[in-house]
Amino acid sequence: MAPPKSRFLRAARAALVLAVLAAPVAGTHTASAETVPTAVNPQNWMSGVGGETPLSAMTIPGTHETLAIHGGMFVQTQYDYGDSGATLGHQLDSGIRAIDIRVRVVDGGFTIHHGAYYQNAVFDDVLGQARNFLAAHSSETVLLRLHSECGGDTLASPTSCVDQPWKATQAERMAILDRYVEQNKDLFYDKSVVKPTPAEGGLYYYHQAEMPKLSEVRGKIVLTNFEGPGGGDYGYGIKDYKSHLGDLDQPASIEQKWDAVRTHLDEAALSSSGMYVTYTSASTAAHTPDGFANGEYRMIGPRERVKIEGVNSKLGSYLGSPDVTKHLGVVMMDFPTASVIDPLITRNLFLAGPNKPVFLATPPSRYSLENAYSYLAGDLDRYGSGSDLRMPQSYRGGYFDDPSFGPDGFQASFTYDNALVVAAFLQRGNSDDVGRATALGDSLLYAQAHDIVPDGRLRASYEPNPFVTASGAPYVGGFSVYTGNMAWAGMTFTRLYHATGQQRFLDGALKAANWIQSNAADSRGAGGYTGGLRNTDETGAEMIPISWKATEHNIDTGAFFKMLAQVTGDGAWKARSDNAFAFVRTMQAANGHLWTGTGLDGVTINEDVEPEDVQTWSYLATKDPAYAPAVDWAAGRMAATDGGFTGVSFSGVDTSKVWFEGTAHLAAAYRARNAPGDAEKATTLLASIAAAQTNAPNNDGRGIVAASSDGLQTGEGDIYYAALHTGATAWYLIAAQGGNPFVL
Repeated sequence: MAPPKSRFLRAARAALVLAVLAAPVAGTHTASAETVPTAVNPQNWMSGVGGETPLSAMTIPGTHETLAIHGGMFVQTQYDYGDSGATLGHQLDSGIRAIDIRVRVVDGGFTIHHGAYYQNAVFDDVLGQARNFLAAHSSETVLLRLHSECGGDTLASPTSCVDQPWKATQAERMAILDRYVEQNKDLFYDKSVVKPTPAEGGLYYYHQAEMPKLSEVRGKIVLTNFEGPGGGDYGYGIKDYKSHLGDLDQPASIEQKWDAVRTHLDEAALSSSGMYVTYTSASTAAHTPDGFANGEYRMIGPRERVKIEGVNSKLGSYLGSPDVTKHLGVVMMDFPTASVIDPLITRNLFLAGPNKPVFLATPPSRYSLENAYSYLAGDLDRYGSGSDLRMPQSYRGGYFDDPSFGPDGFQASFTYDNALVVAAFLQRGNSDDVGRATALGDSLLYAQAHDIVPDGRLRASYEPNPFVTASGAPYVGGFSVYTGNMAWAGMTFTRLYHATGQQRFLDGALKAANWIQSNAADSRGAGGYTGGLRNTDETGAEMIPISWKATEHNIDTGAFFKMLAQVTGDGAWKARSDNAFAFVRTMQAANGHLWTGTGLDGVTINEDVEPEDVQTWSYLATKDPAYAPAVDWAAGRMAATDGGFTGVSFSGVDTSKVWFEGTAHLAAAYRARNAPGDAEKATTLLASIAAAQTNAPNNDGRGIVAASSDGLQTGEGDIYYAALHTGATAWYLIAAQGGNPFVL
């Protein structure tokens, strides 16, 4: 029986323990991976909401002080994406649909402020970003709260501001807004910007709009309200928009703030009418907006401190509760990330009655892919940078943080996973990606050249900390040498040679190929290649030849040798590729699916387990229409649903959980086959993986976990867990970009 590519062995090994106490650094927040992947594309999530749905029946994520990115830690409320325009653009792309803009009158126009701090933007910048976004995403709407930030004719405090000229009146501010509206008539929802009519005594008759349905405001900015410096309503916007407002902006503590937020959200969830607006934001003289949003440290002793959970984390837990069917209204947040934006968007899946939306899966957003790349880069760079030799840790979090694995958890870096990481980096292929792929490829070359048996072999796994030991030898985790892993390493070297032209990678590929040919070529039965060498003593001293033959290993070897024939022009490798693929053909059953391989005699078909990977990989590696039925067989035989995620399992033995790596295999096969309906099927699968990126157990918002929940049985004696996995993450990136790791 062929072993899975990644075994979860509890092996005793030496450990290097490095304790680090990381203290937070106060300062300005700049954005890196604070991005928003969802199962529904966050750029057009309203496309799935019924047009008859009133805005008050929806759950709408928003930002408080949307453009407050300058002025220091007591002023900044949002992540800074370089400038105000980019920050607003990112928020909209991330799914934010309610914005809070604070303006100052300057020479007949509006500039954007937070108190005295100019945010290096004007109101035209806001309108321009909104216009560009809505032009590209006509299904959406943007709710705009406009607040006059400055008033009076003196600076009452260092944080206050005044208009220019001083003492701007309500009439003057209204006149400025009216000019912006006149210049952008097509952009605003017209009923929300009807100018109030003057009445006697300096009063006005309001003409505010009734609560609109979504179909009325798609592609438009809805002005929800326009306020004076003291919060007085100027009469524009939506009637009763603030009738259910929850905004405790200066609480005594995070706990008090969260209690107020939770109470108001509970009220919104129980309400059947009216617009609820909840502000999760707060700041005081002693606590920054970031402290309230993301938590802060408190001293509990002379030298001991504890991290207090922030409102955003509490909100994420609240939104993950079993009852996710209630709408919550507009939720205005500081420093929101995918962990809160995504589940707010998801609430719209459960709208009741005729307004229930039908969500169409859309391709993963570029932010989802950027986050996944960020995960791989961070994992690889944990123990080095640039051209340093290093390897990523294959699994992190959840089960693999168990102390029984050692103080740093389960440290293994599997050769198969590393091959996929290289393929994913080269799939996108920017300069940083190629640099990381090259460094990881060089690390595999180093392991090959410095093995205790330097015959071209690579081991099943290595340890990343330290990868190179004090003696200069690589730190081996699993000493077995499997033919499939050797083929994947060989494909990695060949791919790097093809991408960089560096001869050392072709040399490494030829060493790997010659090892397979010398140690695994087999003439029994249908020929092909055996499984390699199995270590039995955890030191590498006792290596036992494997006599069974795996369909998966022969697919891998056939693809590798075909690549090698392409780059060398040597027909011998093409003939050897044909030999491997000839064996694969004999493993196909009458109904089109493939068996796992042979028994120990190398001839008798092993029918114990029918894994997913050989079904999809047979097509990916050959593009042979004969294997197209195997793709569909896997999709049906191994279909799995768990915790709202859908896809396929590892095999038919256990379909109670989704195996996300295998789900990406299937998506890649659909994209490669491109039969009618395949594109839609692939998109649905990728959307489920993207949802897992931010909603699966033990997620970090970037990487992909191996399984939708713990305990997925393979049928081959191994178990997959809901732990972050480089292999699953890499396959997701490859499939989402239409890649195929079996071909150059």
